[in-house]
Amino acid sequence: MPDNMLDSRAALAAEIAESVKLALNAKRSTDQLSATVEKSLGDEARRSELKLAYLRVSAAGVFSIFILGRLFLSKIARVPAPSTGSLGAALGWMTFAAAALLLLRKEWYRPWLRRAFPIADASLLVIGLGLSQFGVDPFDRPPGLATTFAVLCVVLAFTGAFRLTRSAVELTTGLSIFALLLTAALGWVPVLAAGGALVAVLLSGALALSVTDMIRRVVMNEVGRVTLDQMYDEAQRVIDAREEILRIVAHDLRNPLNTISMATSLLMDESKDPTNTSQLRIIRRAGERANRLIQDLLSVTTIEAGRLSVAPRKVSVSDLLHDSAEQLQPIAREKAITLSVAAEADLPFVRADPTRVLQVFSNLVGNAIKFTPSGGAITLSATRVEGKVQCSVADNGPGIPAGQIPRLFGKFWQAKRGDSGGVGLGLAIARGIVEAHGGTISVESEVGKGAVFSFDLPAWTADSRADSSRADTTQWTYTKTDHPAQSQHLTR
Repeated sequence: MPDNMLDSRAALAAEIAESVKLALNAKRSTDQLSATVEKSLGDEARRSELKLAYLRVSAAGVFSIFILGRLFLSKIARVPAPSTGSLGAALGWMTFAAAALLLLRKEWYRPWLRRAFPIADASLLVIGLGLSQFGVDPFDRPPGLATTFAVLCVVLAFTGAFRLTRSAVELTTGLSIFALLLTAALGWVPVLAAGGALVAVLLSGALALSVTDMIRRVVMNEVGRVTLDQMYDEAQRVIDAREEILRIVAHDLRNPLNTISMATSLLMDESKDPTNTSQLRIIRRAGERANRLIQDLLSVTTIEAGRLSVAPRKVSVSDLLHDSAEQLQPIAREKAITLSVAAEADLPFVRADPTRVLQVFSNLVGNAIKFTPSGGAITLSATRVEGKVQCSVADNGPGIPAGQIPRLFGKFWQAKRGDSGGVGLGLAIARGIVEAHGGTISVESEVGKGAVFSFDLPAWTADSRADSSRADTTQWTYTKTDHPAQSQHLTR
């Protein structure tokens, strides 16, 4: 086997594997979107906690320098020395602040610290204020430690915003309120001062909630946008890889199939034996069927990728019906099925791509021939309906059970499992082509009374005439969306 063929197959296998991998990654990305957002918020909260640790150390340092400075000045000047309780409060606060900063700088962070740190801060504030009550310290009197305590409670209420959760903001606000009420009840903070501080705490908490919601919304939108962009790019690569694979397969299969078909036709022309001619005819039909299956796969892939192009122009509906009947008459005749055309008189012209519409008729009539018994009848008709022309394919076959109708236009769905007449793509392709023209396709059926498949095409209007010159050089591309109300979008 030539090396280039082996290399081609290896490349194809690798491309298939990569496509599957990308598809799985895209699905995994969807499942992990919320986790990704929360992880991003958690990382940002960790960085914010480190900033708060620096702020805590700075505040504790300023307070400790103030206390220790007073202690030093009291030794050399007539300055009152701080009380033992104030020294203890400064030492305890500074120790906690330094320990918290050290842990965070070593990247030791846990989600439960979002609650532990605020509780520790509130506890130290209350304990520090309580310790300052031991001994005589002029700074204890208003507006000394009590004012400092009230300001720190307001700051504590806002620090919840740095932790990026509503629960953290609610916790810090609740702790600040509790600390003010407790110290006011114990007489450590004047009641009026505590009341004013409570109002400030509530305002600070409300502001913190707004900031938290805004930050979470921005982060979630940004992470969601980036993730969805990645998913879209991955899905697009999967689609491109799949189309490339199908193009390779179609090219590699069509050449030998065309060779088989041509060779079979030549042998049929030269054959004098009826038995051989019959067998050769079977071979040629098998090749033609394989070619149709390849074309169906390419068509449904193009539709699914949103890249189906149509070249609409002014077309006679009557001509479309008669051309379809003429092309499909030999197939119907083989099953002794009557194929007729019944169109209303004076039907308007339609704006359509005749090649694509003939493909729709071919799929619908071929489907009807498959299920209509010998001696049955199939009718192609057209009527005017509110600025459109409705085309129909009706048969008197066995009909379609109501439970199967919702699945009729799905890909690879067949009424009979293992049906050798196709792979279940014909109706899906027909639907895609009709929607590319801005129309809809539907089916009405009753078991035992046949089925009627109908689709509509836009009538030719003055606006269509104005666009006709542009349509000669421009193709319309059909883009399918997931929203039912926007099932098609035509772009040039």
